[in-house]
Amino acid sequence: MKKSPYSTNYEGKPRFIGIEIEFAGLELEEIVSIIIDEIGGKADYKGKFECKISDTEFGEFGDIAVELDASLLKSEKLGEYLNKMGIEDEEYADTIEDFLSKAAKEVVPMEVVSPPIPLEKLPEFERVREALHKNAAQGTRDSVFHAFGLHLNPELPSLEANEIRDFLKAFVITYDWLKEKHDIDTSRRLTPYIDPFQDDYIKHILQPDYNPDIEILIDDYLEFNPTRNRPLDMLPLFTFIDEKRVTSVIDDGLTTSRPTFHYRLPNCELSDPDWSIIKEWNIWVIVERLAHSKEKLNTLSETHLEWLENPAKRVLKEIGKKIDNLF
Repeated sequence: MKKSPYSTNYEGKPRFIGIEIEFAGLELEEIVSIIIDEIGGKADYKGKFECKISDTEFGEFGDIAVELDASLLKSEKLGEYLNKMGIEDEEYADTIEDFLSKAAKEVVPMEVVSPPIPLEKLPEFERVREALHKNAAQGTRDSVFHAFGLHLNPELPSLEANEIRDFLKAFVITYDWLKEKHDIDTSRRLTPYIDPFQDDYIKHILQPDYNPDIEILIDDYLEFNPTRNRPLDMLPLFTFIDEKRVTSVIDDGLTTSRPTFHYRLPNCELSDPDWSIIKEWNIWVIVERLAHSKEKLNTLSETHLEWLENPAKRVLKEIGKKIDNLF
């Protein structure tokens, strides 16, 4: 596992990371059993589509759920929906619930959401990934409908505006390199969930004189990116810092406030025995290393701006070579 130059979080404590794994091919009960076999815990079922596992060796584990765009598969909301349709008989409701569950399996992932894990213990969490693989969990490349991802949620090393800005700069500079290294599947490229940052925002934040305070940094982000659908979704972090500022622009009830990045770019390759969470972390950590190396960050910012202003120069290819040789 490659080390980040940032070992502590914004409070000076050891950094934690959260993991979200989207996949198909297993029933909720199977997944719960697999996890408890690996890391212990007690199951608390919230319905046919959710279960919370507590008292694992990693602490409270979080929710395992099937998520649908309209959240109809969550039991309470499904019940409200059925009532609006005039369906109150429990037998009919169960039948429709089962139908919706089966219909959604091809396109709606099951999701394992971890608790915050100490960064140095991330390799231990690979046991969950290995167990899911051994039990034939299906990942991104097992179906053209599986636009599934692995989400990494590492804590911020600092909440200072200039440090957050530098992470954003490092990310947009390395984006094409990251996309190549992660080998992003076509099914995911075609969905809106990881739409890239647009050139106007990239040019804005890469300017040498861009030194915003936190309020301007958040306002600029929301102006150019009024959406959750970015490969590096900053809304959870900005909601943690200034919830009113964010919800005045985006208040869809879907963003969870937390002091982390929400990195959504990697595929979830659970059916591949050579794939691992650590492999994806090792790619992401280049962003952290570049954000930490201010001189290199400034040099590559200039190079990237040059390419954006004059793509015919094809400078981006040279950026890729420089990133490969950085660390």
